[in-house]
Amino acid sequence: MESRQKVITSLVLVFSVFFIAMIILTTINFRDYGIKTAEDRANITAEIIKIGLTSHMVNGMMNERSFFLDQISSVEKINELWIARSPTVIKQFGEGHNNEIPRDKIDTEVLKSGVIKSETTETTSKSMMRVTIPFVASEFTTPNCMQCHEAKEGEVLGVVSMVMDITEIRMSSLKAVLYNIGLTLIAAIFIFIIINRFIKPFVSIFYSIRDVMQSAYHGDYSVRIQGHQNKESKSVADLLNTMLEKLQHTFEELDKKVYVFIKNKNYVKEIDPLVNINTTIERLSDIYKFKQTIENDKELEDIYNRIAFVLKEHFKLDDFTMIELDNVNKIKKIVYTEKECHCTILDGECRADRIHASVDSSIFSNSCSLYEMDGSEYICTPYTISNDLTLILTIVTIGDKQTEYVRSIMSDIEDYITTARPAIVSKKLMQTLNKIARVDQLTDMYNRKFLDEFADVSIPQAIRTKTSYGVLMIDIDYFKMINDNYGHDVGDDAIRIVSGVIKKEVRKADIAIRYGGEEFLVLLYNCEEESIVKIANSIRVEFSKQKIPANGETFSKTLSVGCSNFPKDSDSIWKCIKFADISLYQAKEGGRNQVVAFSEDMIEDKEVGDNF
Repeated sequence: MESRQKVITSLVLVFSVFFIAMIILTTINFRDYGIKTAEDRANITAEIIKIGLTSHMVNGMMNERSFFLDQISSVEKINELWIARSPTVIKQFGEGHNNEIPRDKIDTEVLKSGVIKSETTETTSKSMMRVTIPFVASEFTTPNCMQCHEAKEGEVLGVVSMVMDITEIRMSSLKAVLYNIGLTLIAAIFIFIIINRFIKPFVSIFYSIRDVMQSAYHGDYSVRIQGHQNKESKSVADLLNTMLEKLQHTFEELDKKVYVFIKNKNYVKEIDPLVNINTTIERLSDIYKFKQTIENDKELEDIYNRIAFVLKEHFKLDDFTMIELDNVNKIKKIVYTEKECHCTILDGECRADRIHASVDSSIFSNSCSLYEMDGSEYICTPYTISNDLTLILTIVTIGDKQTEYVRSIMSDIEDYITTARPAIVSKKLMQTLNKIARVDQLTDMYNRKFLDEFADVSIPQAIRTKTSYGVLMIDIDYFKMINDNYGHDVGDDAIRIVSGVIKKEVRKADIAIRYGGEEFLVLLYNCEEESIVKIANSIRVEFSKQKIPANGETFSKTLSVGCSNFPKDSDSIWKCIKFADISLYQAKEGGRNQVVAFSEDMIEDKEVGDNF
């Protein structure tokens, strides 16, 4: 039921209750008034009869009282009138003429009680009222009743009963009630007209506002308020319509502007622009918080771990791998894997990287020959971080439902990786700069700066963990002759060949450093003492087999190597390096192309170690 109908129904109900109550009260009041009027008339008549009968008694005319009573009945329009004597009066004066004794129980009751009693009998056409009034003896009235009657004070001497027609009084009351009903109805109609005239515009605008709010709730802000019929409602409507116009324009503009941030091709715009704005702002908020976090991360691995966290916690992925491709150096590196890597990308060419597009096995099975997991599908997507760096994301799915879900979120994942791109580039650049600062560009071996940092950080730890290092100091024999005879380019080639031989002969845990010029330093991790010389000889022999090209011809050179043992020879790495250098000097002095291990008798000055 609409509010207007509710208001009208409520008013009608209230008015009906009020109207019925008023009619009932009016009817009762008029009826009581009519009965009271008849009783008053009866009392007056009874008083007149009492006075008249007293006069007849005083004047000795009691035998004429019938004429008097008939006249009274006729004048007062009383249908019946009779007198009934009490037993005391009957005993004293007799029953009187016309048998003036009680006619019915009412007369008898009033004679006993001395209380006026009335009864009303109503039919459809007439209303009759029977009233019986007692005459009470009293010596304090005029005349004194006790002078003539042998009665006690307050004793009932008789009653006068009369039957009166009160139909006219009832009709008067009914007319009065009908007049009230008519006037009340006229007033009610007038009130309803007034109320409707003033309420209708506000009820109409209320319904219009409701319709506008319902449309806005469902995303349509173009509906405007109608139905304003007076100045006040028009003012409200204009104010609300102006506000709705601003809201609609603002929401539409915001929706257009924030939509550009959405890269999800599967994104479906809602009818309600507010929903679209809220959805986009939530996504942007998450991405912004992600961006703030990774900007404060220290290492590149931390950023990759952040991306992995988003993939696991936000996108609920449980099997994926991220691979970093260095396009310049042709280096592939698995930077994160959840569960395990199901792809042999490190041993072959990545199809997604080659075609610069996603590879989806659910579209065409066996799209990539490097994938090695049966019973599953995969989506490999390349993300270009920079011209030199590509990030490959491989997501493994089980079943069509999960595959479809992954497809639907790929653009959202791209938003996060795109956001991380500047931080990845920055951290990668820092890695490159650190590498340049610590790596020799000619040989791609560590340089003296790295050695300084290594000595400060790792050697104290090696002492605590009782880790040993074999120290090799390597130098090319007669290197100056190469530069003098063939030029510095050939000298550089010779240095690169030496570095290649060293890298080949040592382990990954060992550290190879270009110490300066044609000198190289090798730190052999946890190497047994007898193996130090053995490895040094392997390097020396292998290099002697190498052919160095120069101006269309080739030649070979030899190496001299000095060895020491840390911490056996000294618990100072710098002293051990000095001891290896002394051993190298001994190898040179002893004819070159040989390996010499350090011994204390090589120190001409016993304080050399302390003065170093």
